[in-house]
Amino acid sequence: MENDCSKFIQKCHKCQIHRDLIKVPLIVLNDMTSPWPFVAWGTDVIGPIEPVASNKHRFILVAIDYFTKWVEAASYASLTKKVVADFVHNNTICQFGIPESIITDNGANLNSRLMKEIYAQFQITHRNSTAY
Repeated sequence: MENDCSKFIQKCHKCQIHRDLIKVPLIVLNDMTSPWPFVAWGTDVIGPIEPVASNKHRFILVAIDYFTKWVEAASYASLTKKVVADFVHNNTICQFGIPESIITDNGANLNSRLMKEIYAQFQITHRNSTAY
């Protein structure tokens, strides 16, 4: 039956015109797995949140371990480069040890000079995720 369907679709003109066209070159996908706990973290910012929280905080900074899915999160009124650097230092490095890699999006406060200094100091590999 599968063979018959395949042959029918190949002969159907409308099926050929209106099919999904995938124009992405074929490449191998990279796994985002982690070999053991707390070796790779993903960090991102949620916000600005509307309406503002009762303590005037508008942003949530989140770090997620890729192996255990452990979440570290904190809310902030403003998200500066110093706040992000302190969060990574205090909430990931000091609590769980030095990770092998940290993956972030392309946000300016997550890719600042201050963060690059932390990555260099602790020999952490920094990777940027791709945009949606």
